[in-house]
Amino acid sequence: MINYVRDNPLIAFTVAFFHTRVDEFREQRERGASAVEWVVIAAICVLAALAIGAAVMQVVNANKNKIQQGTNLPS
Repeated sequence: MINYVRDNPLIAFTVAFFHTRVDEFREQRERGASAVEWVVIAAICVLAALAIGAAVMQVVNANKNKIQQGTNLPS
């Protein structure tokens, strides 16, 4: 799973995007607390998206295996 995360171009883009946004906030010292809040919110959103994506991928792979084996899928 770790290699999948590192090699995924969408995740690499997202990480680069957030690094760019964080660097902008670091330059503005008076908005430090706001920057930290946004980073925390962004991290929670990214983790939630990864968890949902992993769950969907697991269900799809399980059903794909059932189809390949010729078993019936639940209704």
